[in-house]
Amino acid sequence: MLRTVTEAAVLNTVTDIGGLVALTASVLFLAWQTKISNDISGASVLGNAMASDRDVDRVMLEYPGLRAYFYEGKPCPRRGRQRERVLLLAGMYADVLEGGLMATRRVRSSESYEDWLSYSQFIVWHSPTMQSFVKEHPDWWPNLAKLA
Repeated sequence: MLRTVTEAAVLNTVTDIGGLVALTASVLFLAWQTKISNDISGASVLGNAMASDRDVDRVMLEYPGLRAYFYEGKPCPRRGRQRERVLLLAGMYADVLEGGLMATRRVRSSESYEDWLSYSQFIVWHSPTMQSFVKEHPDWWPNLAKLA
């Protein structure tokens, strides 16, 4: 009987150790899957932000004079078709920059928040149109409003 009790204890110990090894392996596998998932999310967030930024660039490519209003400190025209284009592009740009800041801040694995912050600061600080546009509606673009 003593031998059976000892064998049962050894069997229980081996089973417990096996269970702990399996649990540890499962936790490590879950951590690895989570890291991969976060990396994919970061890449996706960054890809979406960059695609939106390229849309703004395409508009500037179509209308080359618009770039100066966002990169060179040129004031917004007072009237006319060019004013409408600049204001429309300012809204698009604000959405892109705000979205990029929010997304890269929330998904740290994108490792791009500081880059987006620097880029957004440059655009806001070098564009009187963006400064006034964002200041008029700080609740629409709260992250950009902090930069204006």
